[in-house]
Amino acid sequence: MNIKNILVPTDFSNCSEAATSFAIDFAIAQNARLYLMHSMKSSYSMTSERLLEKMMEDDRFKEVKAQPVAEIGDPGSAILRESKEVEADLLIMGNKGSSGGRNFLGSTTTEVITKSEIPVLTIPEESSYSGFDDILFMTDFKEGDLSALKEMLDWVELFRAHIHVVHISTDDNFEEKIKYRGFKEAANEYADYEKLTFERVVNPSFYDGFLELMEKRNPDLITATRYKKTFFQKLLQKNHTRMLGYEADTPFLSLNGEKYL
Repeated sequence: MNIKNILVPTDFSNCSEAATSFAIDFAIAQNARLYLMHSMKSSYSMTSERLLEKMMEDDRFKEVKAQPVAEIGDPGSAILRESKEVEADLLIMGNKGSSGGRNFLGSTTTEVITKSEIPVLTIPEESSYSGFDDILFMTDFKEGDLSALKEMLDWVELFRAHIHVVHISTDDNFEEKIKYRGFKEAANEYADYEKLTFERVVNPSFYDGFLELMEKRNPDLITATRYKKTFFQKLLQKNHTRMLGYEADTPFLSLNGEKYL
Protein backbone atom coordinates (compact mmCIF):
# COMPACT_ATOMS: atom_id res chain seq x y z
CA MET A 1 0.00 0.00 0.00
CA ASN A 2 1.68 3.15 -1.24
CA ILE A 3 -0.49 5.92 0.20
CA LYS A 4 -0.01 9.22 -1.61
CA ASN A 5 -3.59 10.55 -1.82
CA ILE A 6 -6.26 10.21 0.87
CA LEU A 7 -9.92 11.11 0.38
CA VAL A 8 -11.92 12.00 3.51
CA PRO A 9 -15.67 12.56 3.04
CA THR A 10 -17.38 14.75 5.63
CA ASP A 11 -20.98 15.68 6.45
CA PHE A 12 -19.78 17.99 9.27
CA SER A 13 -21.09 15.61 11.95
CA ASN A 14 -19.07 14.76 15.09
CA CYS A 15 -18.50 11.34 13.58
CA SER A 16 -16.97 12.63 10.33
CA GLU A 17 -15.02 15.35 12.14
CA ALA A 18 -13.37 12.66 14.25
CA ALA A 19 -12.42 10.80 11.05
CA THR A 20 -11.04 14.04 9.58
CA SER A 21 -8.95 14.67 12.68
CA PHE A 22 -7.61 11.11 12.49
CA ALA A 23 -6.92 11.52 8.75
CA ILE A 24 -4.87 14.69 9.25
CA ASP A 25 -2.50 12.96 11.68
CA PHE A 26 -2.39 9.87 9.48
CA ALA A 27 -1.63 11.93 6.34
CA ILE A 28 1.18 13.74 8.15
CA ALA A 29 2.68 10.41 9.21
CA GLN A 30 2.39 9.04 5.66
CA ASN A 31 3.43 12.31 3.94
CA ALA A 32 0.26 12.04 1.86
CA ARG A 33 -2.05 14.60 0.23
CA LEU A 34 -5.46 14.95 1.87
CA TYR A 35 -8.69 15.69 -0.02
CA LEU A 36 -11.52 16.83 2.26
CA MET A 37 -14.83 16.22 0.47
CA HIS A 38 -18.46 17.10 1.05
CA SER A 39 -21.28 15.86 -1.17
CA MET A 40 -24.38 17.98 -1.74
CA LYS A 41 -27.35 15.82 -2.69
CA SER A 42 -29.13 18.03 -5.21
CA SER A 43 -27.67 21.48 -5.80
CA TYR A 44 -24.67 23.66 -5.10
CA SER A 45 -24.58 25.07 -1.56
CA MET A 46 -22.50 28.08 -0.57
CA THR A 47 -23.04 27.07 3.07
CA SER A 48 -21.38 23.69 2.47
CA GLU A 49 -18.43 25.31 0.74
CA ARG A 50 -18.01 27.77 3.59
CA LEU A 51 -18.14 24.95 6.13
CA LEU A 52 -15.40 23.14 4.19
CA GLU A 53 -13.29 26.30 4.17
CA LYS A 54 -13.88 26.78 7.89
CA MET A 55 -12.70 23.21 8.61
CA MET A 56 -9.59 23.88 6.53
CA GLU A 57 -8.73 26.80 8.82
CA ASP A 58 -7.70 24.31 11.51
CA ASP A 59 -3.99 24.92 12.19
CA ARG A 60 -3.21 21.25 11.71
CA PHE A 61 -4.11 21.52 8.02
CA LYS A 62 -1.02 23.70 7.66
CA GLU A 63 1.08 20.61 8.36
CA VAL A 64 -0.32 18.60 5.47
CA LYS A 65 -1.00 19.13 1.76
CA ALA A 66 -4.80 19.46 1.76
CA GLN A 67 -7.51 20.43 -0.68
CA PRO A 68 -11.28 20.91 -0.24
CA VAL A 69 -13.63 19.19 -2.71
CA ALA A 70 -17.38 19.83 -3.14
CA GLU A 71 -19.47 17.33 -5.13
CA ILE A 72 -23.13 17.23 -6.14
CA GLY A 73 -24.97 13.93 -6.05
CA ASP A 74 -25.81 10.94 -3.90
CA PRO A 75 -23.07 10.75 -1.21
CA GLY A 76 -22.09 7.11 -1.81
CA SER A 77 -21.83 7.48 -5.60
CA ALA A 78 -20.11 10.85 -5.31
CA ILE A 79 -17.46 9.47 -2.94
CA LEU A 80 -16.70 6.53 -5.21
CA ARG A 81 -16.55 8.82 -8.26
CA GLU A 82 -14.30 11.37 -6.52
CA SER A 83 -11.93 8.66 -5.25
CA LYS A 84 -11.15 7.87 -8.89
CA GLU A 85 -10.99 11.54 -9.88
CA VAL A 86 -8.27 12.38 -7.33
CA GLU A 87 -6.58 8.99 -7.74
CA ALA A 88 -7.03 8.25 -4.05
CA ASP A 89 -5.09 5.35 -2.55
CA LEU A 90 -7.19 5.29 0.63
CA LEU A 91 -10.62 6.39 1.81
CA ILE A 92 -11.00 7.37 5.47
CA MET A 93 -14.56 7.54 6.81
CA GLY A 94 -16.16 7.82 10.23
CA ASN A 95 -18.30 5.31 12.04
CA LYS A 96 -20.52 5.98 15.03
CA GLY A 97 -18.74 3.62 17.39
CA SER A 98 -20.63 1.37 19.76
CA SER A 99 -23.02 4.23 20.57
CA GLY A 100 -24.42 3.82 17.07
CA GLY A 101 -25.76 0.34 17.86
CA ARG A 102 -26.84 -1.75 14.90
CA ASN A 103 -26.26 1.11 12.45
CA PHE A 104 -22.80 2.04 13.70
CA LEU A 105 -21.40 2.42 10.17
CA GLY A 106 -24.27 4.19 8.46
CA SER A 107 -25.66 3.44 5.02
CA THR A 108 -23.21 5.59 3.06
CA THR A 109 -20.10 4.10 4.69
CA THR A 110 -21.48 0.59 4.21
CA GLU A 111 -22.18 1.29 0.52
CA VAL A 112 -18.69 2.70 -0.03
CA ILE A 113 -16.98 -0.26 1.67
CA THR A 114 -19.04 -2.69 -0.41
CA LYS A 115 -18.27 -1.02 -3.75
CA SER A 116 -14.91 0.72 -3.37
CA GLU A 117 -12.01 -0.41 -5.52
CA ILE A 118 -9.50 1.01 -3.03
CA PRO A 119 -8.97 0.35 0.72
CA VAL A 120 -11.48 1.96 3.08
CA LEU A 121 -10.47 2.77 6.65
CA THR A 122 -13.38 3.41 9.04
CA ILE A 123 -12.65 5.38 12.20
CA PRO A 124 -14.71 5.24 15.42
CA GLU A 125 -15.94 8.58 16.73
CA GLU A 126 -13.77 8.39 19.87
CA SER A 127 -10.62 7.24 18.10
CA SER A 128 -7.43 9.25 17.62
CA TYR A 129 -4.39 8.32 15.58
CA SER A 130 -1.41 7.07 17.57
CA GLY A 131 -0.03 4.56 15.11
CA PHE A 132 -0.97 0.92 14.60
CA ASP A 133 1.18 -1.28 16.81
CA ASP A 134 -0.97 -4.41 16.69
CA ILE A 135 -2.99 -5.31 13.59
CA LEU A 136 -5.36 -8.22 13.03
CA PHE A 137 -5.47 -9.55 9.48
CA MET A 138 -8.56 -11.75 9.13
CA THR A 139 -8.44 -14.49 6.50
CA ASP A 140 -10.75 -17.16 5.10
CA PHE A 141 -7.86 -18.48 2.95
CA LYS A 142 -9.28 -16.83 -0.17
CA GLU A 143 -7.09 -16.74 -3.26
CA GLY A 144 -6.31 -13.03 -3.00
CA ASP A 145 -5.61 -12.97 0.75
CA LEU A 146 -1.94 -13.85 0.33
CA SER A 147 -1.28 -10.95 -2.06
CA ALA A 148 -3.32 -8.61 0.15
CA LEU A 149 -1.26 -9.67 3.15
CA LYS A 150 1.99 -9.01 1.28
CA GLU A 151 0.82 -5.50 0.37
CA MET A 152 -0.20 -4.89 3.98
CA LEU A 153 3.23 -6.00 5.19
CA ASP A 154 4.94 -3.56 2.83
CA TRP A 155 2.86 -0.80 4.42
CA VAL A 156 2.99 -1.71 8.13
CA GLU A 157 6.73 -2.24 7.96
CA LEU A 158 7.03 1.57 7.80
CA PHE A 159 6.00 1.81 11.45
CA ARG A 160 7.11 -1.67 12.53
CA ALA A 161 3.66 -2.91 13.47
CA HIS A 162 2.97 -6.44 14.63
CA ILE A 163 0.54 -8.16 12.26
CA HIS A 164 -1.41 -11.16 13.52
CA VAL A 165 -3.03 -13.32 10.83
CA VAL A 166 -6.18 -15.00 12.14
CA HIS A 167 -8.73 -17.46 10.81
CA ILE A 168 -11.90 -18.15 12.77
CA SER A 169 -12.93 -21.74 12.19
CA THR A 170 -16.36 -23.06 13.17
CA ASP A 171 -15.35 -26.64 12.35
CA ASP A 172 -12.15 -28.27 13.63
CA ASN A 173 -11.86 -30.74 10.77
CA PHE A 174 -8.82 -32.04 8.88
CA GLU A 175 -9.46 -29.88 5.81
CA GLU A 176 -9.51 -26.69 7.90
CA LYS A 177 -6.23 -27.64 9.58
CA ILE A 178 -4.57 -28.30 6.22
CA LYS A 179 -5.78 -24.99 4.80
CA TYR A 180 -4.45 -23.13 7.82
CA ARG A 181 -1.06 -24.82 7.74
CA GLY A 182 -0.78 -24.32 3.98
CA PHE A 183 -1.64 -20.62 4.19
CA LYS A 184 0.78 -20.06 7.06
CA GLU A 185 3.60 -21.82 5.25
CA ALA A 186 2.95 -19.94 1.99
CA ALA A 187 2.76 -16.59 3.80
CA ASN A 188 6.05 -17.16 5.61
CA GLU A 189 7.72 -18.07 2.31
CA TYR A 190 6.12 -15.13 0.53
CA ALA A 191 6.95 -12.48 3.12
CA ASP A 192 10.02 -12.03 5.29
CA TYR A 193 8.69 -10.07 8.28
CA GLU A 194 9.76 -10.76 11.85
CA LYS A 195 6.57 -9.38 13.44
CA LEU A 196 4.22 -11.72 11.59
CA THR A 197 2.29 -14.31 13.63
CA PHE A 198 -0.61 -16.70 12.97
CA GLU A 199 -3.55 -18.13 14.88
CA ARG A 200 -6.57 -20.32 14.19
CA VAL A 201 -9.48 -19.66 16.54
CA VAL A 202 -11.83 -22.64 16.78
CA ASN A 203 -15.37 -21.93 17.96
CA PRO A 204 -18.76 -23.30 16.80
CA SER A 205 -19.93 -19.68 16.67
CA PHE A 206 -18.08 -17.24 14.43
CA TYR A 207 -19.32 -14.37 16.61
CA ASP A 208 -18.19 -15.91 19.90
CA GLY A 209 -14.85 -16.74 18.31
CA PHE A 210 -14.47 -13.13 17.27
CA LEU A 211 -15.28 -11.93 20.79
CA GLU A 212 -12.73 -14.34 22.24
CA LEU A 213 -10.11 -12.98 19.89
CA MET A 214 -10.85 -9.33 20.60
CA GLU A 215 -10.88 -9.81 24.36
CA LYS A 216 -7.50 -11.48 24.17
CA ARG A 217 -5.72 -9.08 21.81
CA ASN A 218 -7.51 -5.70 21.82
CA PRO A 219 -5.87 -4.71 18.49
CA ASP A 220 -5.34 -1.20 17.10
CA LEU A 221 -6.69 -2.13 13.66
CA ILE A 222 -8.74 -4.92 12.09
CA THR A 223 -8.10 -5.71 8.43
CA ALA A 224 -9.98 -8.00 6.06
CA THR A 225 -10.26 -8.50 2.32
CA ARG A 226 -13.71 -8.04 0.81
CA TYR A 227 -15.19 -10.64 -1.52
CA LYS A 228 -18.80 -11.60 -2.19
CA LYS A 229 -19.13 -12.95 1.35
CA THR A 230 -16.66 -11.40 3.72
CA PHE A 231 -15.67 -11.01 7.34
CA PHE A 232 -17.16 -7.52 7.17
CA GLN A 233 -20.53 -8.81 5.95
CA LYS A 234 -20.56 -11.49 8.63
CA LEU A 235 -20.28 -8.75 11.23
CA LEU A 236 -23.43 -7.13 9.89
CA GLN A 237 -25.54 -10.27 9.58
CA LYS A 238 -26.62 -10.49 13.23
CA ASN A 239 -27.39 -7.93 15.88
CA HIS A 240 -24.76 -9.11 18.31
CA THR A 241 -24.36 -6.09 20.58
CA ARG A 242 -21.12 -7.11 22.30
CA MET A 243 -19.45 -8.07 19.05
CA LEU A 244 -20.50 -4.88 17.29
CA GLY A 245 -19.26 -2.90 20.26
CA TYR A 246 -15.77 -4.35 19.94
CA GLU A 247 -15.59 -3.93 16.17
CA ALA A 248 -17.24 -0.53 16.16
CA ASP A 249 -14.69 0.89 18.59
CA THR A 250 -11.70 -0.37 16.61
CA PRO A 251 -10.55 1.12 13.28
CA PHE A 252 -11.40 -1.26 10.44
CA LEU A 253 -9.55 -1.48 7.11
CA SER A 254 -11.41 -3.13 4.23
CA LEU A 255 -9.36 -4.24 1.22
CA ASN A 256 -10.93 -5.06 -2.14
CA GLY A 257 -10.08 -8.73 -2.57
CA GLU A 258 -10.94 -8.74 -6.26
CA LYS A 259 -7.85 -6.58 -6.87
CA TYR A 260 -5.59 -9.40 -5.78
CA LEU A 261 -7.13 -12.20 -7.86
